[in-house]
Amino acid sequence: MRGNSDTRRPHKFYAALLIIITLWMSLPGITRMQVIDRDEARYAQATVQMVESGDYINIRFQDRARNKKPAGIYWMQAIFVKALTDPGERKIWSHRLVSVLGALLAVLSTYWGALAVFGRRTAFWAGAILATSLLMTFEAHIAKTDAMLCGFSALALASLLRLQKNDPPRTAFIFWVALGAAIMIKGPITPAIIMLTLIAYSFWQRETSWLKSLIHVPGIIIALLIVLPWAISIGVVTDGAFFKEAIGGDLAPKIAGGQEKHGAWPGYYVLTLPIFFWPGILLLIPGLFFGLKIARGNTVEIELQKALRLLLCWIVPFWIILELVPTKLPNYPLPLYPALAVLCAGVFTALMQTNQFQKTRRLSAGVFLLISLGLVGLVFAVDGLYAPSQSPVIFSLPIMIALAFAASIFMWGKRAKAGFISALILTMFLTPLTYGHIFPRLEALRVSNRTAKLIANDTSARILSPYFSEPSLVYHLGTHIHLGDKAETVMQGGLKSGDIIIVDEKEAKHPYPSTLNKYLGKSAGCILLYGDVAGVNYSKGDDVDLKIYKIGPCTSTSP
Repeated sequence: MRGNSDTRRPHKFYAALLIIITLWMSLPGITRMQVIDRDEARYAQATVQMVESGDYINIRFQDRARNKKPAGIYWMQAIFVKALTDPGERKIWSHRLVSVLGALLAVLSTYWGALAVFGRRTAFWAGAILATSLLMTFEAHIAKTDAMLCGFSALALASLLRLQKNDPPRTAFIFWVALGAAIMIKGPITPAIIMLTLIAYSFWQRETSWLKSLIHVPGIIIALLIVLPWAISIGVVTDGAFFKEAIGGDLAPKIAGGQEKHGAWPGYYVLTLPIFFWPGILLLIPGLFFGLKIARGNTVEIELQKALRLLLCWIVPFWIILELVPTKLPNYPLPLYPALAVLCAGVFTALMQTNQFQKTRRLSAGVFLLISLGLVGLVFAVDGLYAPSQSPVIFSLPIMIALAFAASIFMWGKRAKAGFISALILTMFLTPLTYGHIFPRLEALRVSNRTAKLIANDTSARILSPYFSEPSLVYHLGTHIHLGDKAETVMQGGLKSGDIIIVDEKEAKHPYPSTLNKYLGKSAGCILLYGDVAGVNYSKGDDVDLKIYKIGPCTSTSP
């Protein structure tokens, strides 16, 4: 399986090519896409408040403590915000660049880890499969934890694959750095994956001697130095409230039930994997059978067998736990994707050399075709529904359909290389088009963005939004905006000149603006209609009709 090492091309060639592919998939649209509700907006706003306040220990969204995840991702975003934007500017792309870096780290780490199992060309395919996967590219576009978590998790997995083959001690050092950084990004997730992997692998392989290489004192010290200073600080500053709320208020409810209406039955991740791992689904089903066949069978390639067992142990135990936990979100399995990508790359190399896995290859070809047609159709359907007019790129639809059929037909007909290259061309055409062109055109979904533009000259005013309370509105209009019940409380205390009130007429409990009249002070002025924004709140799936009022001098046109 290492015969395709392609020694004519150096590692720098493959690494550079993977960087180009990852940036091609990740960068389009990051400056033009709206701030995504709700998680991205919350992460970005909390980062802004760190920069505004100079408090890099506490994590807050407006006046509420955000005791959910460690501060690592906020620190990374803050570095980019301070380096690339002026004080007071809110540029979401500066936050998103951290996720792009996370995707690059994940892809290059996958390549590095796959080199311990296969040759350079196969390792390149592993990185390319991860770089183009639907979930990886989505997370690379938004300012959250998951792309960077995948990056550090992939680095830890790669280190294990190499330590299994007696790599030098510096690899153990890299492992501990990756583990410490992953903890600072999303707490116990990566440590849990690693613990389950090592336990399962030790039982399967009946070999633990190589684990001694993980006992690397400098690496362990560095990992502790990454985690402990902030952990101690946040514990002292919040009197332990951070850990109580992170465990009791965030982690425990996810284990106990479907938190925030994100519950689903076991099997959810298996059923959705073909979509979120697309286009890798073209190789995934035979890839899993390839891994199981070699891992379970008698083979002269002992080193390959051990590596594939480690990959399967990285995937299966944690996947089972994810299926059993009631709370389910599509991004949860992303740290497992690097291992899936390596398995797919291995079977891809095998399929180019043999005619094995005929049934699973054809099954993958059929599933890939159905999902490809569905995704292409969905992108253009969304454009037609929520954009002002259908995009001219609709004329590229026949080309994308043709590529989807070509990839499936080639794979069905034992031409794996032509099939997967066709799938990659389709993906590298559709994904940048979607993020760079289609999504920024969906004006009906850009409610917060359009509202912020409408009152851009009055963002220093007191802004009240009693019914439309999406976090993206806070990011656009400033930390000082009052939402929900707090806005109602402020209004009851009396409106004054210059106040701006954002009212969703579809959610309002009472007729407006007559309701506002009773809150007007004697010298406040009159209620003036400032503008309106109609659209769709995609977080709830509801239509919105925002009327924006301003308290100002009375005129004959005042409502």
